[in-house]
Order: sequence, then structure tokens, then C-alpha cells
Amino acid sequence: IFLMENGWFDTVSLDMEKAQAIMKVLDAAVIKMEGGTDHDLRILELPSEEEEERERADRAAAVGPGTEPPKKEEPKDKNQDNDRKPPADKENGANGGGEAAAEGSEGEEKGEKEVKSKEVAPEPKKLSKKRKRKHCVEKKPKEDQPLRPRPLHRTCSLFMRSIAPTISKAEIIALCRRYPGFMRVCLSDPQPERRFFRRCWVTFDRSVNIKETCWNLQNIRLRDCELAPGVNRDLARRVRNINGITQHKQVLRNDIKLSAKLIHSLDDRGRLWSQKARGDNVSAVEMAAQNPILKNITDYLIEEVSAEEEELLGSVGGADAEEGSKEGNPAEITVERDDTLVKVLDRLLLYLRIVHSIDYYNNCEYPSEDEMPNRCGMIHVRGPIPPNRITHGEVLEWQKTFEERLSPLFSVKEKLSEEEAGKMGRKDPEHEVEKFVSANTQELGKDKWLCPLSGKKFKGPEFVRKHILNKHGDKIDEVKKEVVFFNNFLMDAKRPSLPEMKPPPPPGPGQGVLSPGMPFPPQGLMGFGPGQPRPPVMGYGGGPPYPPNQYGGGRGNYDNFRGQGGGYPGKPRNNRMSRGDPRNIIEYRDLDAPDDMDFF
Repeated sequence: IFLMENGWFDTVSLDMEKAQAIMKVLDAAVIKMEGGTDHDLRILELPSEEEEERERADRAAAVGPGTEPPKKEEPKDKNQDNDRKPPADKENGANGGGEAAAEGSEGEEKGEKEVKSKEVAPEPKKLSKKRKRKHCVEKKPKEDQPLRPRPLHRTCSLFMRSIAPTISKAEIIALCRRYPGFMRVCLSDPQPERRFFRRCWVTFDRSVNIKETCWNLQNIRLRDCELAPGVNRDLARRVRNINGITQHKQVLRNDIKLSAKLIHSLDDRGRLWSQKARGDNVSAVEMAAQNPILKNITDYLIEEVSAEEEELLGSVGGADAEEGSKEGNPAEITVERDDTLVKVLDRLLLYLRIVHSIDYYNNCEYPSEDEMPNRCGMIHVRGPIPPNRITHGEVLEWQKTFEERLSPLFSVKEKLSEEEAGKMGRKDPEHEVEKFVSANTQELGKDKWLCPLSGKKFKGPEFVRKHILNKHGDKIDEVKKEVVFFNNFLMDAKRPSLPEMKPPPPPGPGQGVLSPGMPFPPQGLMGFGPGQPRPPVMGYGGGPPYPPNQYGGGRGNYDNFRGQGGGYPGKPRNNRMSRGDPRNIIEYRDLDAPDDMDFF
């Protein structure tokens, strides 16, 4: 809302040509998320610390070693650096080679040594302490200088590829909190195909020496698991483009309808802008009135679903199609861009990207983005207008495919319904308790019943039941906890499960037999056709599934069947001989072994 009210959205459009402006808007959103002020937003207009260091190095190289640069400029910059807030102060230390803020005076000494260039030997350390005091005295009257904005949108991070499922997030936070500049930890969902191991990102302030922190964590083991961290690189391409057909007016209208509908769904799911009518049915118009980002959006929605307009457009389109068919040319159209629609749509898409972490043009949601190192790091935008004309069918196909890919975002299932859970075997706690009591009630004989939990004997089952409920309440609680755990696991739509193995498709009518147009049959692993049985290991020339001597004995006649494409209907073929491979087979067997004929 702050960005919209202050006109940040007015000068930006989600086009590839505006990549720098888009990144600036996203960075401004991150600075406000991190608690930054309007003064901190000015960092987006200033060059980064790395660029300043490069400029200083270039100037020093251009001046040359023989000449001395003016000495007054260095203390000014350093006074400003020392007057900064702690995060920015740390950043200056990181860019200077990883020194901490407390070592600023030593950095000043090094700077003076470079300026004097071999003139005088370094002074004793006692004098350097006096210098510290002098500098501190000189800095006090200059505290009213403007502070440099904090680069809150920039971070550095470590990546850990394999975190064992037994390690909790709190343990990683407790470990990494000891290092300066720690901000947050993000753990991915468990990966069933990798023994439920998880990936981990640890985010630090931009000021720290991330390589030193990475080195300190290299040899640390947590619950017998090596962390093995590595430095996570910054994003290379933050703005990426998609097909330029999205510039077309018809596609823009459809995107406005879909994005507005998606905003309604996500706002309702997150209970945003619905304080007035909680529990009541809220119409689209009321939701639009409550959410300021959807102000006046109803005009475009009504225009999109107007029956009269659809009727008129349908008749016009039909006439054009008939004329095109008469002429024998497909109905081609030129991509038309409507800047008014673009402005309305971009406001919605930026809201989705910043508030709900939805990258609309990529049809995906970035999960746990608030905990990741780069918040609002990546976005997909419209590409350049295609140079060629497009057909109406291409537009419809694009819209249909786009809606299908976007549909999972509308119906995100966090939990299964009671009916679905019942079909999958949802358990009743009371019923499971009764089963537990029955399992622990054993009849020894007439009027003799045993409780195996305690070894006591009773005259009737009702006494055993009463005993279990009174004396073994901890066991009853364990049963109830297991039932609750099982039901929660069952109700979770994102629960880990074994990957589904799809069976191979059945062979078509033309498969399995060589045709003149196919020099080799379709082969699977090890050269055997899909769905065909493998020969046994022992049978070099065939085995029980194959009739003996069907090709005249052993491998001697292998070359006689090369190049034949007809096959032998009615006879099972040896897969090893059906490949048509001109190379000889290398035999790996003992020379003293009997011939193939002896196996039959």
C-alpha cells in the first residue's frame, strides 16, 4: 500500500525493457518488509558499496604510485562510514576484507600507510591508541551528518544440501546465532526420494564476511550429520521474460480477470481485507471495495463477462472466419497492446508477487519466501511483441493452457475432507481405545481373566477394563496420541508418500515387429524391447522361456539374421538376436565350460 500510495507502481510496467525499474520496486518492498524507513529507500538511488570500492581502486590505479591523492578525502569518507548504523558499518568492514566494526581505526592506519607509500615505518601501537582517542574526539561534533541508508534488501547466505530429518530448525538457529549478522533459517520440505533429507539456507547480514563464517561451520557436526555449508550465490537473472503474446489486448483482459479472481481467493484464504464481513458471504464487488489494490477493477471484470459484448464479438469473429476460409488464408491478427489494460494488470501482478509470493507469469508460488535469503528475488514478465502475426487459435490455446497451469493456485488443499479421510482409513480415538482394552484382556479359564500390562488376575473382563482405565492411563494416552498423529498425517494433503510408478504404455499395433522404415526395433534397458521378458542369466543361447535350437543352434547363426525386417510371426524371438547389431558379442565365460548345446 505504501508503494502504491507513493507512486512506485506508476512508473513501472512488467516488460523486459523495464527490468531495472522492476528490480528497484521489488527491492523497495523488501526494505519496507525489513522495517526500513524512507531514508533507507534512498539506498536504491546510490551506488552499492562494492561499486564504490571499485571506483576508488580505479582512481588509485589511475593516479599512479608516484603521486599522492589528497589526504582530506579519506578521513571524510571514513568518518561517514564510522557514523553509520551498525548494519551499514558492518558492511563497510566486509567490503574492506572482512574486518569488524571495532577494527575501524586499524583500517585507517592501513589507509595512511598506503598514502605515505614507504615514507615512514609504522608507529608503535601505543600511539595508535592515542590516535583512536583523537579521532573519537574529532568525530563527536560531526555526529549530525546524514547517515548512509542501510542496504536492507541485500543479504548473503549459506546453503546446506543435506540436513537429516532428526535435526530441528531450532537447533540450526541456535548453532548459527553465535555468528555475527545472523538473520534467519529456511528449511525445505523433506524429500522422500532422498531419505527425507532437507535443504537449508542460512541468511546473514550483507556486512559479514560470509566466507569466514562458512569456514567456521565446515567441520561442525550436528547429531552426527555434517552440515557441509557452501556460499550461496546471488541471483543471476532476477527478471525473466515469457512469450510476447501476453502483450495482446485479448490476453491482457483475460489476465486481469484471472489475477483479480486469484487475489480474491488468496485474500479470502488469508483473511485479508475482510474485517467487516467475517463469516458472511462477501461478493466480488465488496471484496474489491475492501482491497484498495482492486479499486475500480469491477469495470474491467464486467466488460470481460458482458454477454452483449461476447455476442457482438462472436458474430464479428464468425464473419471474419468465414471470409478467411473463403479466401483460403487462416485468420491472422496483429498483436495489439493497450497501455490502460497493462497499467491495471501490472498493479495486480505486483500485488500478487509482493503480498502472496505468486509469480503470475510463471504460474507458481514461491513457498517459504519470507524465510529465504532473497525475498521478492525473481519475477517473470512479458517478453517483446512477436514480429509475426498470430492466429486467433494461438491466442485461445495460450489462454486455455495458461488457465490450466494456474488452476492449482486457486484450489490449494491443505487438508483432506472428512469424507476423503474416512475412505482412506481415518481412525476413531474411542474405538482404538476399546481395541486396546480388548487386546489386553485375556481369559485364562472360567472366571479367570488376566491383565498382561500388570500381570494381575481378575474374575471378569469388566474388572480388567476398569483396572486398565484407572491404573494404566498413560497407556491410554499413548494410544490416543498415536491416533491423533495418524489422523493428522492422513489429513495432510502434502504428506510424504512413495513416488507413483507409472506402468509403461502398451505397445501399439506396429510395435514389436520390424518395419521397413525402422532399421532397429524399439529397445529398452540393456537392448530389450519394452515389455518383453528378459532371458535368464544362465542361458547364453536362450533359456526355458525359449524353445531350444530355434535358430539352428547357439550364437553361430547370429549374423544370418542381420537386416531382416519381417520377423517370425508365431515364434517367440530371441531378444538378443533381434537387435540387428553388426558388432560381435563378447563372451565372458570360462573356456572349460560346456557348450551352449549341453544346457539342452
